[in-house]
Amino acid sequence: MTDLDHVIIGTAGHIDHGKSALVRALTGTDPDTLPEEKARGMTIELGFVFLDDPSYPKQIVYIDVPGHEKFVKTMAAGASNIDAALFVIAADEGLAVQTREHFDILRLLDVKLGLVALTKCDLVDEARLAELTAAVRHFVRGSFLADAPILPVSALTGAGIPGLRAELQAIGRRVAPRPDSGVFRMPVDRVFTMHGFGTVVAGTILAGSVRAGDRVEIYPEGLKTRVRGLQVHGSKTDRSAVGKRTALNLQDLAKEELRRGQVAAAEGSLVPTARLDARLDVLASAPREIKHRDRVRLHIGTDEVMARLSVIGGQTVAPGASAAVQLVLERPAVALPGDRFVIRSFSPIVTIGGGRVLDAAPGKHKRFSRGVLDGLEKLGGSSREAVEQMFAQAGGEPQTVADIARRLGRGEDEVAAAVTALAADGDLVAVSGEKPERYLHSSVLARLGDQIVVSVRDYFEKNPYRTVMPYSDLRAEFLKGSSAPVLKLMLDGLVAAGVLVRRESEIGLAGREAKADPVEAERRARVEGAFRSARFSAPLEDEVRAKLGLNPSVFNPVLNALLRSGELVRLAPKVIYHRDTLEAARAAVAGLIERRGSVTIAELRDRLDLSRKYAQAILEYFDKTGFTRRVEDRHVPAKRPSA
Repeated sequence: MTDLDHVIIGTAGHIDHGKSALVRALTGTDPDTLPEEKARGMTIELGFVFLDDPSYPKQIVYIDVPGHEKFVKTMAAGASNIDAALFVIAADEGLAVQTREHFDILRLLDVKLGLVALTKCDLVDEARLAELTAAVRHFVRGSFLADAPILPVSALTGAGIPGLRAELQAIGRRVAPRPDSGVFRMPVDRVFTMHGFGTVVAGTILAGSVRAGDRVEIYPEGLKTRVRGLQVHGSKTDRSAVGKRTALNLQDLAKEELRRGQVAAAEGSLVPTARLDARLDVLASAPREIKHRDRVRLHIGTDEVMARLSVIGGQTVAPGASAAVQLVLERPAVALPGDRFVIRSFSPIVTIGGGRVLDAAPGKHKRFSRGVLDGLEKLGGSSREAVEQMFAQAGGEPQTVADIARRLGRGEDEVAAAVTALAADGDLVAVSGEKPERYLHSSVLARLGDQIVVSVRDYFEKNPYRTVMPYSDLRAEFLKGSSAPVLKLMLDGLVAAGVLVRRESEIGLAGREAKADPVEAERRARVEGAFRSARFSAPLEDEVRAKLGLNPSVFNPVLNALLRSGELVRLAPKVIYHRDTLEAARAAVAGLIERRGSVTIAELRDRLDLSRKYAQAILEYFDKTGFTRRVEDRHVPAKRPSA
């Protein structure tokens, strides 16, 4: 089979209007299989019938749903992923309560195709059929059924059945390919056991494909398992793909662990959520306005979850109106942006609205924030707008194309095209050093840059006498909300712009001068004086510290500050000179070279009356810094004078 050789048609309509009988007349198979259904003459569970017609290139799958008001949630689960609707109205009874509610649900789920079957036409005359046809045409005006065929049929006599079958096949030819993110996802609408096989779940694959042997995860519970085997439309196969009715035989899971409403999907591909941002459309027929914090029954995919409805931009949503809302779930569920949903009131239980998920993993919002409302508008807009908004919401965490595609439930090719366009316009910036390439929104980068500068300034306000900030302090603060590659990108930009200066492991503000600290100045003077007075016989650091009675935590920063400023110079690991002493040594070396052409360690030792250790340290330092150079055991000018 190809990806377009099937069509899923769901029935809808009031109880006792002949939905199951019509499917039986079309296929020769009774969709009611439970003993209780046969005994009561009433559909209770979803029924599935697969029809192959050698003269038709597609296989039609009929999903028969209950019509009783007690089983509307089962109807919503069955209708959640159909390609077209077979809308059934009994000619003798006409439009009834569940006729209207099922029709509302089909519209809220955004079903695109379908037709109307007027069943039991053998029980009425032509005048009644004409009257009902006109009433139905008025009822469906402005909807997906506005121009659909309205066909009188009788499951009992067979009247109209061939024409109905032909119209359904015509609809099947018009079914468009489902959008496919490429990542396996299948809401579960049936759970059962098969003798000799074990636990089986079934549903319609919404995206991606699955093979025997694949690892899958059952959400939201996070049950991990392996596909032992699978059937597609009743036939054993090694693979199934988007749009196909599929049964998965799962390894090491008991039937009691599974239920309708779960989702079988690729491992790690979904994130259970307790909140959903959505665009809600309230039915014009809703009995009252929806209020902020109303408790509702959320039907999403094949699941039903109790939720509180938070109206983001107001206090109420009137019948016939639309609004941005956040659904706060009473237990975790899974969804993706673009998924359709239906809500029913808590009590009395009636369908009051539905809509489309915009963000499946939002945070808690400020209800009247213009920024939140604008962001939700973008999520409901074009691919470019939705992708850009997802990057903006990601904050300082760089995202890949795959990350955004998974969060939006869209194909990577579609997201990649949007990312390329956004990057070309400067709205996204690539973060170097990351593979695959990761991006940040430009507004996020600007905000992060401001935060870095504020952090550095705050540090110096608390430490006004320090000239630099330890890089480790800045890094620790920054990594709470972003990553090391982003920090490097930001610092490089701020240094290049002349806002910050960086020296190895320290950060400073360009042009800033530290305030004079009287206590610090006194300590600096004492340490500096100790090395100045020692002249050429420089003391060890620990000797100076002990003599001055300073703790290492106090002494070491002072010493390092003097070394950074150049007032003290480290000639060797254990030799520190005051800069005045070093200049005196430089003059002595220059004088010896002028008289003798070169200088040795012994000659400098005798000239300055110091130990060989210090004379050697002085000459090696001058060699290293380019004042002299060593030739055998003598030191000569680094550059010979011109002739």
